[in-house]
Amino acid sequence: QFDYMRQRPEYTLCYHPVKVVYEDMPAVEEQYPEHPNPQPSLSDLVAHNFIQTNSVFYRWRYRGGERLEIGRGIIPADWYIHLMHAEVGRIGFLPQVMGVYRKHAGGMWAAFDTVLARHKRLGRSEIEFYRQLRGHFGGRYAAEYEATQKRIFRRLAEAYLDEEDPARLAQLIEGHPDIAEMALKEIGLDAPGRPRQDPAALRGWIEDQLTVSVVVTAYNHAGTIRRCLDGVLGQRGLFRMQVVVGDDRSTDGTAEIIEEYRARHPDRITIRPRDRNLGMLHNMRDCIEACTGRFIAFCEGDDHWISDRKIGLQLRMLRTDPALDMCFNWVLLHHVANGSFMPHEEQGRYQTGTISFPVLARAPLTANFSACFYRAEALRRVPVTFYDETGAADWLMNLYVADKGRIAFLREILSVYTIQTKGQWSGLDETIKNLLIGQYQKRFATIFGEGRGFEKFDVGCTIAELEGELPDAFARAHLEAPQDRVWVEIQDGQVVFTGWIVAASREKATLVAEVDGEVQRIPVNIHRPDVIAAVTGDMPTTIEEARCGFQFALPYALHLEVLLRIEVAHEMVPWLSIILTHRVKKTD
Repeated sequence: QFDYMRQRPEYTLCYHPVKVVYEDMPAVEEQYPEHPNPQPSLSDLVAHNFIQTNSVFYRWRYRGGERLEIGRGIIPADWYIHLMHAEVGRIGFLPQVMGVYRKHAGGMWAAFDTVLARHKRLGRSEIEFYRQLRGHFGGRYAAEYEATQKRIFRRLAEAYLDEEDPARLAQLIEGHPDIAEMALKEIGLDAPGRPRQDPAALRGWIEDQLTVSVVVTAYNHAGTIRRCLDGVLGQRGLFRMQVVVGDDRSTDGTAEIIEEYRARHPDRITIRPRDRNLGMLHNMRDCIEACTGRFIAFCEGDDHWISDRKIGLQLRMLRTDPALDMCFNWVLLHHVANGSFMPHEEQGRYQTGTISFPVLARAPLTANFSACFYRAEALRRVPVTFYDETGAADWLMNLYVADKGRIAFLREILSVYTIQTKGQWSGLDETIKNLLIGQYQKRFATIFGEGRGFEKFDVGCTIAELEGELPDAFARAHLEAPQDRVWVEIQDGQVVFTGWIVAASREKATLVAEVDGEVQRIPVNIHRPDVIAAVTGDMPTTIEEARCGFQFALPYALHLEVLLRIEVAHEMVPWLSIILTHRVKKTD
């Protein structure tokens, strides 16, 4: 390494791979890094520490007047020193394995089973490490390092919320005032007046923002209502919970059991009075109107929750994503007839993430209300006509929510859906269920519009030039979709238009679309270097030069006509007329 560095004066450090051996697994040997880059850069080292401490050799930067300043408690210090040297020179690599790294149970990093466990022990030092680095490299990586600081902060804050530990959360906040406000905002805690250095007041500040109402609907559920209420009341986490119970005039003792629980938890349980049987949906509507929480969950009286973190996990999804209006968890199906428990098969095909309207339109994927968690305002947007809809249930309600906002699936089994032999839906034969689903889809298409996923439809179009061929002296342009006289299935009721425009003057172009007298200006800013190369014969020299593509979507309407014009340097030239004339159901 000395010879290597002596021959390369522009290098300030070099390293080599090491053999990794495990104290408790003597037969296992590995190499680190496993796939080394023979020409590592500063950006590579900024992203990941691939230099093992006993493999590095420095041209020591800190000679003369400059001093190595390592912040107090900074971890990992070796990575910091590597980066300080890479800041002023190049990184060299020797491919020979010339050292051994021994991993053992007492090692600093081996002691942690998870990333969270490491953060709990070393998080303060890790955040400080990235804080120190923000002032280096001319600020090139400051934003990236700040994002990493906040990511560690958020992981710790989420853990303390789950563990109901406001004292440690207060310490975390006070220890990192430069990132605390923004990091808290990113996890949905942004109310003014946050208390300082007072865990009890901090708890109150959090719980005032995270208020959850749980609606429990029951009718003759004496055999299951205790299990239902125990699962609801056993939820843990830093949030304030209200339980609104609507017993729909049960005759089997359910009301007496509910009153017993209310007497034990008068500050948490509210019982809605009933002088008559309202039916499932109107019972639910009355309960929703009594909810005071910012978020609303449901648990039907014959279902139950099997995780004490169900609310905490679903609440996290919604508070960290302001655009998300509802989420639902993976459901465990309990078939009472044979006593079996099986995960919901269709839900099992999906990973955690957003569920689009067309996906939900194809089948009642949400399974039942007991798996669902909502923003209260999203439920209050559901039209009152829903509660009078024949056959309406969670599927239609969730379609209303998905029509105006976003919904997501949480791939964790958190609740049990009881399949009763006499249930309104669950007691039906599968053939009858499928027939009803088809009928519901036809009904839903009249509510939300065709082409939303309830049935498959194709749209065809005819395309014509408005005033002859577009002059090459002005611009060259091409509409890639939709294509003339080609049938395509539309998704979510939208027709997507894509294409590109290259102005002869190479100035920025704008696409102007007119529909029924209304004009939209569409930016032409999608990166398409392939188009520039094909049109001009040369690859673009800048990213901006390559921005010549466009994409926009319009809601489908029968006989939709779109007029397209191109504007360059305040000059407008007519381009195309697109008429979408038919909607044809596909026959499989």
